[in-house]
Amino acid sequence: MSTRTLRFIQQENARLKDENETLRQENLGLRRYMDALKELYRAMQQIISQENLLGLLDQILYHAMSVLRAEGGSLLVYDDETNELVFVLVQGDAKEKLQGYRIKRGKGIAGWIATQQQPLIVNNARQDRRFSVEVDEKFNFTTRSIVGVPMVTRDKLIGVIEVINKQGGDPFNEFDADLLAILGHVAAIALDELHARLEAEEAAAKGLRVTA
Repeated sequence: MSTRTLRFIQQENARLKDENETLRQENLGLRRYMDALKELYRAMQQIISQENLLGLLDQILYHAMSVLRAEGGSLLVYDDETNELVFVLVQGDAKEKLQGYRIKRGKGIAGWIATQQQPLIVNNARQDRRFSVEVDEKFNFTTRSIVGVPMVTRDKLIGVIEVINKQGGDPFNEFDADLLAILGHVAAIALDELHARLEAEEAAAKGLRVTA
């Protein structure tokens, strides 16, 4: 057999090996995709059955972390009177410290998401010019990676939901952002409903005071 023929066979074997590895990775990716969809479906079923809206929002954040295998997460609500984002729900190590903390709408990753109303994936936070170290330094925390999406309903900004630091040091990807967007949409509807309920209760209370 000629050297040329042997070289061709070796090249074909290498090519087939690469193709097989590509197929294996695609199958693993598809399996992870299906597992995540199943987990998301179970999460949505639990969320739908939740009548307590604050409990619902807490479950949404918890399931976002679970589905995306994140170490922490937060749900920030937009305060249109002060033009700030408020950490109303937090999961992870900073839970007790960060809840209630406020940042300006345009500041940091969450501020960029709120201003642009676009999802954002950052897998090297300290190297991204949009990242603000304020929260990390103030609460002695280290943000390595982050994915966040705006919560919008009826063309109105409700807030931002984000998860940070994927377990195992893996990067976040577009698929993660798509799954988070689904949960973020449910959270936006729940927050809008909560706002409507509180306004109705306040109006009813005022009406009672006027007629008394």
